[in-house]
Amino acid sequence: MKTKKIEIGSNVYDIDIKNLSQDEIKELQELLYQNRIIVVKNQSLTEQDYVDFAYKFGFPEAYLQSHYNHPDYPLIFVSSNVKKEDGRQLGVARTGGYWHSDTAFEKEPKIITMLMPKVLPKISRRTTRFIDMSAVYNALPAELLEQIEEEDFIHSGRYRYKVRPEDAGLDIAEILELIDYYQPPVHHPAVIEHPVTGEKIIYGSRGFTIGISNKDREEQHNILKSIFDFAETNDFVKEVQWEMGDLIIWDNRFLVHSSGRAKAPTDNIHEAVAKEEETMMYRITMKDAHPLYAAKAEAVEAFAS
Repeated sequence: MKTKKIEIGSNVYDIDIKNLSQDEIKELQELLYQNRIIVVKNQSLTEQDYVDFAYKFGFPEAYLQSHYNHPDYPLIFVSSNVKKEDGRQLGVARTGGYWHSDTAFEKEPKIITMLMPKVLPKISRRTTRFIDMSAVYNALPAELLEQIEEEDFIHSGRYRYKVRPEDAGLDIAEILELIDYYQPPVHHPAVIEHPVTGEKIIYGSRGFTIGISNKDREEQHNILKSIFDFAETNDFVKEVQWEMGDLIIWDNRFLVHSSGRAKAPTDNIHEAVAKEEETMMYRITMKDAHPLYAAKAEAVEAFAS
């Protein structure tokens, strides 16, 4: 196993994830916690290979909305604008074009994300942008940090819901009520301590963090805007460019991320989206052998051999 530092994280070479020993998997896990991201290069994986590795690396779980998931491999979340020959859509198009930590809106968020490209654009680069929220914590002005350090952030996916054909006839308020019925907003500490490294992290994102406990509405808005405006700058935003054969794995405690695609212009959004190049990514999210943060009750059972 060889490694090489990149702008954020580390590339990993000369391994075949289909044939790793338990010791080698543990080495990869430790590398992940040290580096936030690892990109395992030059892999050739079937869907079954991908799923098999997920079960060796952690405790994978299917996404809560089944229409996002692969019809034959439900653990695989499919982000794709590629149409089948019969015109049907596999998965959901244009996911993740905003800053977020995967499934932070769940009571028990998935800790580890793996992405694998299946179709990459031919002209525009396919990238994912990341922000290390531990670095943001360490640099955040003291007056901002004092306002959140003992508070909870409130998380919801309500504003990132993809409207479906069956939602026709519902108004926006009804759709929001429906989202909250199936996935109510959840509270997590605004600042968490990583259970392995002990580092402090701001656990929030502009995409999913909708409020702060014990603050009035205007104060919540102003604090969150200040934090995310501070974080989403060139000082903290790092980018990973994709290649076929890459398998990228990251820790959602440390990182928020966003698709690197260009934002479609509001005044011409439907035409611009229709012209976007074909892309398809496979994602699997999972828990690891540790709680979300160090102060949380006992860690879950250790990885099965």
